[in-house]
Amino acid sequence: MKNLMSLIILALAALTGSAQNLTPTYSDVDYAGNGNSKQMLDLYIPAGVTAPTALVIHIHGGAFMMGSKGTGEQPSFVTFYNNGYICADINYRLSGDTLWPAQIHDCKAAVRFLKVHAAQYHIDTCKIGVIGESAGGNLVAMLGTTGGVAELEGLHLGSIHATSRVQAVVDLFGPINFLTMDAEALTLGFVINTNSATSPESRLMGAPVQTIPELVTRANPTIYVSADDAAFFISAGDVDHNIPYTQGQNLCAALVPVIGSPRASFELMAGQGHGGSFWHTTTQDAKYLTFFNTYLDGNCGTVGTIDERYIYQDLNIYPNPSSQQFTVQLPQDKVFDLHVMDITGRNVMTKNDISGDQTFNGGCLDTGLYLVRATSEKMILTGRLMKQ
Repeated sequence: MKNLMSLIILALAALTGSAQNLTPTYSDVDYAGNGNSKQMLDLYIPAGVTAPTALVIHIHGGAFMMGSKGTGEQPSFVTFYNNGYICADINYRLSGDTLWPAQIHDCKAAVRFLKVHAAQYHIDTCKIGVIGESAGGNLVAMLGTTGGVAELEGLHLGSIHATSRVQAVVDLFGPINFLTMDAEALTLGFVINTNSATSPESRLMGAPVQTIPELVTRANPTIYVSADDAAFFISAGDVDHNIPYTQGQNLCAALVPVIGSPRASFELMAGQGHGGSFWHTTTQDAKYLTFFNTYLDGNCGTVGTIDERYIYQDLNIYPNPSSQQFTVQLPQDKVFDLHVMDITGRNVMTKNDISGDQTFNGGCLDTGLYLVRATSEKMILTGRLMKQ
């Protein structure tokens, strides 16, 4: 029976490694602008890097309830770093801090921050890969399939002048569909208890997963699969008695018909369990490096990330905060489609084919924070509106 103590032991095993081999170029960078230590990242930039360079972001595991940046990634980071990659390692809020979807909101805010500050850190925004183990595997898979999903973007956090799309994902034994984990484990001959109210997945979601299936389904990367997704390399062990290896196998099976093979691949490792040093051996690291070398090819314009070609600028909105009417200033020489979205990504107001100053009646908006986005050919203007 999977219990909390065994999960803690397995999660700690997934966090093997240390941050002793590399020293961050920048430590504790606040990507959300909140001063929260759970929303900071470390950045490792190889010496002499001055031109736009590919980036690999690590997202740690720990059953969504433990762990932090600086653990678990170093063997692979050394390989990536020594082969010219910039590396980033991020914290995110854990299930004891707040419930889902805050965790994916944080990861997306970190990606947007790094893109907005790409010139400072010499990052090529068309060459961004992510790697994560266990819980981090779920989060990198979510990043890989939800680049255009507004309700998961978390635009109330951090930078808004970029997208959270990534180009390549390495998912190491991540949970994918919380609703089917117990049944898949039984099929493979072992018992877990994801459906329990005390499981990490239920703690993450705020209730026993089977009692809130619609919400839990939204945490399943598979439901968002589309042709503009990142490339995926998924790997798991055939004796993993924490996360059934069929979780990753099923994700790959959903990806292949849509994005093709070998852009999506699954590797089942004989005799390997959940976590441990095996996953960051020289042999395994070489596989991840080859994958990133292949798919971080700068192909922003044609594979999934066409919006990275847009010019992002601030949108002037006044008065702001506003109680009723508010005016949005747009250039006169371009035609825009304008959308007002709440912090869940739900569109609450739209106006098409407009230019110049536009006044809106905000009386229909509830009190709170909104994102205002105006899109024209090759240009996106964004701003936040506070309704009092």
